[in-house]
Amino acid sequence: MNNLHIDVRDLNLFVFLDAVLTEGSNRAAAARLGVSQSAVSHALARLRHRLGDPLVVPSGGRMVPTPLAESLAPVLRAALEQLRGALHGARKFDPATARRTFWLSSADLAGMVVLPPLMQELTRLAASGVSVRVRGPGEGLEDALERGSLDLALGIFGNMPSAFRVQALFQERFVCLAREGHPVTKGRLTLGRYLEHGHISVAPMGGTGSLADEALARLGKSRQVMVAVPHFFLAVFMVARTDLLLLAPERMALLLAPAFRLKLLSPPLELAGFTVSQLWHERMQHDPAHAWLRKAVADVSQRSASTER
Repeated sequence: MNNLHIDVRDLNLFVFLDAVLTEGSNRAAAARLGVSQSAVSHALARLRHRLGDPLVVPSGGRMVPTPLAESLAPVLRAALEQLRGALHGARKFDPATARRTFWLSSADLAGMVVLPPLMQELTRLAASGVSVRVRGPGEGLEDALERGSLDLALGIFGNMPSAFRVQALFQERFVCLAREGHPVTKGRLTLGRYLEHGHISVAPMGGTGSLADEALARLGKSRQVMVAVPHFFLAVFMVARTDLLLLAPERMALLLAPAFRLKLLSPPLELAGFTVSQLWHERMQHDPAHAWLRKAVADVSQRSASTER
């Protein structure tokens, strides 16, 4: 016993010993574990050899523990119960009792559509132990999801490596925003009238050009971009105080227009819509807490998408 070494492959043997100690016989232990009686006898023989002790001996039709087994029994049972409890807890997630911080990445649009109803849902469930932290989109997204420093990303995603999963949340299209009283709000917004005014461009990642500029280029035309900013929310402030025009996602425009006294107009050029999705790493696919988060995001996105238009 002084030089006792338990190999990780021997740990399962203690499950057999616990069953024998609890049931009092190899046959009953085998029935409890769903194995053959010979499997129990073989496991006990291996553990006896490892520990240098008979562990249990027959007496009066039962298997009686030796002093060593008697001393091991409560520790063994407590350890197995703790392990079972931990495994059981790891396979379920109750937001009302859990303590968990979720890290999300989101640009303006997805955040405005998803986060308010998501937080309302957490409040409804009295999930005071669950909190959400949001950061803007940026480089290193895939690495952050893989490392676990980020749980979920909301946005527009193209082809992703096989280690990532993508779920579509809602479809979106563009509208043109102008302040109340702007000349373009009187009558139909034609392409000619659209190009007479200055424009705001939104480039979240700091790039240049946009779907609108590409569409205009195909027509042999261009617009005058007076200012480019990284966020739609900042752009809306400028639309409200200037004669500049802004192409913005419709759901965002519907949310912000009343507060900023803006008018929504149909764009005078064909613009492709886009899909907002949630992205996560395969390593989190079967995590119960993460699965709850994904379902909650999908549910609130669907409800928001169906009521905002």
